[in-house]
Amino acid sequence: MLNGSVDSLYGDLEEILVGQGLYRDEAHAMAETWKDCWFEEGSRLIYIVPRGFIDKVVPLTIDPAPGQIARVFVGRLEIVTPATARAVITAIAYNDEETLNKYGRFLEPILQTVKQEH
Repeated sequence: MLNGSVDSLYGDLEEILVGQGLYRDEAHAMAETWKDCWFEEGSRLIYIVPRGFIDKVVPLTIDPAPGQIARVFVGRLEIVTPATARAVITAIAYNDEETLNKYGRFLEPILQTVKQEH
């Protein structure tokens, strides 16, 4: 959703997590735990990792086996938009540390992307 508020996106994500099998309290706790990362400055694609992939890559065995297991992994792909690239390049040119700090741990990958494209 490109025109929704952060609150509506947050609510939509909780509903998606419930739809994937989490209890509402679990979905809320998961969204709250990752809220600062999933909804911080920048553009990203947030997606649900397919259950078959999760079970193959991260197998889980519980003994005794429960009646039901819900495993929901959320993936995130950072997108470096042209606007982000320009903002970072301008901030570097003017030694604007405040702007650069907004990108935190993503500054280095953004700079690598910008370098590859230029």
